[in-house]
Amino acid sequence: MHKSILNTPLSALRGRSLLTSLSALTAAGLIDAPFVASALGSARSLGRLAVQAPSAEGTWSSLRVDGAIPQELNGDLYRVAPGEKTNHGVELRHYFDGDAFLLRYRLREGKATVSARFIGTPEREDETTTGRMLYGEFGTPAPPPAKGRKNQPSINVIRWDGRLLALSEGGHPSAIDPETLAFQQHWDFHGTLPADVTFTAHPKIDLATGVGYAFGTHRGRDLSLVVFRMELDGTLTQIAAVPQPSFFMVHDMLLGSEHLVFVVPPVHYDLQELWSGRATPAGSLRYMAVEPTRLIVVRKDGTGSPITIEQPACMVFHHGNLAEEGDSLTFDTLMSPDDSILRYISEWSVERPTRPRPTQLTRISLDITQRVATGREVLGEGLEYPRFDSRMSGKAARYLYTLADEEDFAMRALVRHDFATGTAHRVDAGQGHALEEAVFVSQPGKTADGEGWLLHQGYSADRNETYLDIRDASTLDLAARIWTGQHFPIGLHGNFYLET
Repeated sequence: MHKSILNTPLSALRGRSLLTSLSALTAAGLIDAPFVASALGSARSLGRLAVQAPSAEGTWSSLRVDGAIPQELNGDLYRVAPGEKTNHGVELRHYFDGDAFLLRYRLREGKATVSARFIGTPEREDETTTGRMLYGEFGTPAPPPAKGRKNQPSINVIRWDGRLLALSEGGHPSAIDPETLAFQQHWDFHGTLPADVTFTAHPKIDLATGVGYAFGTHRGRDLSLVVFRMELDGTLTQIAAVPQPSFFMVHDMLLGSEHLVFVVPPVHYDLQELWSGRATPAGSLRYMAVEPTRLIVVRKDGTGSPITIEQPACMVFHHGNLAEEGDSLTFDTLMSPDDSILRYISEWSVERPTRPRPTQLTRISLDITQRVATGREVLGEGLEYPRFDSRMSGKAARYLYTLADEEDFAMRALVRHDFATGTAHRVDAGQGHALEEAVFVSQPGKTADGEGWLLHQGYSADRNETYLDIRDASTLDLAARIWTGQHFPIGLHGNFYLET
């Protein structure tokens, strides 16, 4: 097969076929990365190159470092991503599709090691053994006869209760060995997560207590939004169940000092269409522009009744911080004015997808006694992947870090928003570079908001190589760039854990 591809003119290969073929040849060592980067660059956009299948699985040390890794930055950064855009010859249609690929950057005393592998879920192992696609993806059906659908643990990864939990939001987490990165089992928190309740990709940890908070949707006749406290013994305690009129798409949540806030956009699954087998989960999503976006406020201690406050219809994925002062709650969120972002990510396989309308960084203030929104202000546009100093949860955070300048699935700039001065400082990725969400890591011994580092992956098309940047969070100055010598797909979320 390799010989036939090598004898085929590049002009005869197009789009995804070229991407798939050249990536395979690079992994096999038959052609080098600069040639691939040149050839691919003429055929595919930067964003699509940045998520191509990984060049290898394994562990690499003695990595090239530009600059110097801070000596006091000791810990592990975990990232997870959809790891491939084809499945045994089937082109995947959606940006979220593809088996989960897990990375760990281990930083110790100024040195770095990177480990990477696909998460070996039973469904992936089944397909690998049979040599064909057996399970449908979020946006791609499996060729008949299909055996079901995958719950890809490719959205986020946390360390909890002695294991890694790779997260989706369509089912239960996948438990992963934090050292070997091997799949262990689907995880139900020692029997306390019911089989018919999903688990969020965005749990929140209260750093003051070490306790976590999470949510899911009950998939039976009762379509409640179920809210959990993640106990220190690894179990879950249900603290609220808020009935819903349908199976709504709720992606993220906000953690305050006393309350949790859920932003529920008017986006729900057409369950009859989904259960009929005629549509994928992505194809069964419905945006109801005439319905409101609902803000649901729940007390962290589980007391009292949930509060619901309505806002105009919008689509929401991610949030910034939630600050509390008495009965006043203020939070930052990224709102899309319509459902164009959903259409955009569903058109991954289209050569020229429809451009979505830009997100709006929106600050909303609530009076939970009067149960009304008292303020709404747009602070910026065209931003995504917000992160902040999580030590500021529940308090007014001065800084928010986002990505910007999205262009055909590539984010091209890192932005530090200073709410005290109303300014934004940005760093452009540079020609041929794409960036991944930045993770804030506090500097040991420092307590002020924003004293720490930002860690984010990047992709260089010129080198067809993935790297990890370490930046001073207060200036965005580059401290170190760690070159992996490999290409790993740029993903969605991840977290850093200091060595203890």
